[in-house]
Amino acid sequence: MNWQGLSGLLNHDMLVKLFERIPDWGIEKSTYLMCGPEGMMKNVETLLSEQKIPKDKIFKESFVQGIIDKDKKTAVGTEDKKAREVTIRYDGQEYKIMVEPGKHILETALDEGIDLPYSCQSGLCTACRGKALSGKVKLDEEEGLSQAERDEGYVLTCVGHPLTDDVVIEIG
Repeated sequence: MNWQGLSGLLNHDMLVKLFERIPDWGIEKSTYLMCGPEGMMKNVETLLSEQKIPKDKIFKESFVQGIIDKDKKTAVGTEDKKAREVTIRYDGQEYKIMVEPGKHILETALDEGIDLPYSCQSGLCTACRGKALSGKVKLDEEEGLSQAERDEGYVLTCVGHPLTDDVVIEIG
């Protein structure tokens, strides 16, 4: 009842006012984190873009269920019509699974009784993240990984499809 600060939706004007209050420690020492409803995060992304903040300094976490484009998923399944062997290294164990076209790596592992970490199963939470040590993996959704993580070979098993037989993924 006694609040004197800003209130209401985080629209562009309010975000500009809030951004002006952030101390300037220099781009190399600053990281921008955001989490919240999609509309708000889009507003924040727009503001950060206007402020010329590099994308590798911006991280976001989404708590909404991702929607995987059915056409995109079909396209992945039709790229290669054969099952692919995937090796998963997790918790000191090594597992070999055959992933059928159109199925995700995590889905296949769980079907085989392999207890891997996961949460949202839509490529947003990154609980299933692993590093592809070899081979090629196609992701239906890349939103959960930064460009730097993708460049380092990280993949999300919940939305990942093997494109080669030599896929080795280390989790954890």
